[in-house]
Amino acid sequence: MRVTVEKLKALSACSEQVRLFAKLFPDGVDVTEALCVVHADKFDWNWAARHLLPDPLWADYNAKCAALWADYEAKRTPLLADYEAKRAVLLADYEAKRAVLLADYEAKRAALLADYEAKDAALWADYEAKRKPLLADYAAKRAVLLADYAAKRAVLLADYEAKRAALFGKLAEQVK
Repeated sequence: MRVTVEKLKALSACSEQVRLFAKLFPDGVDVTEALCVVHADKFDWNWAARHLLPDPLWADYNAKCAALWADYEAKRTPLLADYEAKRAVLLADYEAKRAVLLADYEAKRAALLADYEAKDAALWADYEAKRKPLLADYAAKRAVLLADYAAKRAVLLADYEAKRAALFGKLAEQVK
């Protein structure tokens, strides 16, 4: 089968694969088993099979890939188990060593934290002692301002209410 950049574009191949194909085969290429093996790690062979092979060959490809995948999984499973077993030993060793380091850190941190908290308590007490008279002075001055505002507001509100009542009365007189 002959494959060209134009053919891949017509089949809506992804731009990355088209660029790679154009770089490797600018004039197109006659596909062979040997050529595919050389480029096994470069192209999306499932896409190629689905879009370039006729339906009967696509079905044959799919069936044979299932067997290839089963073989791969059968070989991969013990490799993964071996890796996981060895990794567990490494992780246990790491965790044991890390636990010692963390305990040392926590012990040193606890001493620093206790010292900090003791010093912080004294600083906070000093702050609170100095803040309370400031707050009392603010509250007293604010109370005077608030009373003055409330008195002036009461006069304005009474005037507003009187005018609003008069407006209602005036409009109510028009209702017969």
